[in-house]
Amino acid sequence: MKVISILISFLNSLFGILLILSCVSAGEALGWVAFKTGAGILAVYFGILTFKDNIQPISQSRLLLSGLFLVILGVSAFAFGIHWSIVSGNVKNTVLLFGSSIFVQGLASILGMEAG
Repeated sequence: MKVISILISFLNSLFGILLILSCVSAGEALGWVAFKTGAGILAVYFGILTFKDNIQPISQSRLLLSGLFLVILGVSAFAFGIHWSIVSGNVKNTVLLFGSSIFVQGLASILGMEAG
């Protein structure tokens, strides 16, 4: 599970960087830009935290709280994506994919910690 967590955290970090860069030239509402930037920063932070844990172990409580936060954030983003798709009639695959990916990263991180 640690390998899956590392791979997904790398992909989420790249996706987070792309999310932050997409806000640079976007002519969108300030709240939406802030949400996308915050989600990108969190994805990069948790990716760095996952990499750091595999090089030099960090406290288990910090890793557990980070994994639980990722699971909650992933489920929330996925539910928001479903809600947005129903209300607007326009399916937002990026929100659904990002929410699913964050959820799987958090779950793999927690399960990898229990197995290790």
